[in-house]
Amino acid sequence: MRKELDYSPLVFAAANETEFKRVAGEVAVAWRAQAPTRLVVGLDGALGAGKTTWVRGMLEGLGHDGRVPSPTYTMLEYYELNELTFVHLDLYRLSGEGPAGGEGGAEFEALGVRDWLERSATWVFAEWPTRSPQLVAGCDVWVELEFLGDRQRRVTLAPRLPAGQVVVERLRGASPFDSSYKR
Repeated sequence: MRKELDYSPLVFAAANETEFKRVAGEVAVAWRAQAPTRLVVGLDGALGAGKTTWVRGMLEGLGHDGRVPSPTYTMLEYYELNELTFVHLDLYRLSGEGPAGGEGGAEFEALGVRDWLERSATWVFAEWPTRSPQLVAGCDVWVELEFLGDRQRRVTLAPRLPAGQVVVERLRGASPFDSSYKR
């Protein structure tokens, strides 16, 4: 008998930015241990909610020790981490005009996102993914970041596709995602 996939989200809180980045790093390590060849993650949250900080924490967890700038102006930064390519997109400035319609038109195409999405051993993390219906439809995991007061943040990891369900499910019950982190 085949087990039914569980698409319920995993929700936890981080008390401050240091803990937030540490947990992001632990998520990255756990996901990397599962060796998904491709992963598409949408990062959602208000301006300043910590989308780039989350990516910095993930990259640190994967062993990157260099600078991790916000791709607000470049729109795309990528990192080669041994056999994994980590692509960080910020689609906030996409115009939504042009031949590709609501996907940012020529700007979206010029980023080469479609090429990144077809590569194996590539994780694509997109801030403001709703600027691209293609990315929304292809997100394995949706990460929602919210402030709870001045410093605390709530993180919701919601699987959307089978690959996302697998990586989120393996976090359940494991530190740092045990009951002491759930709020």
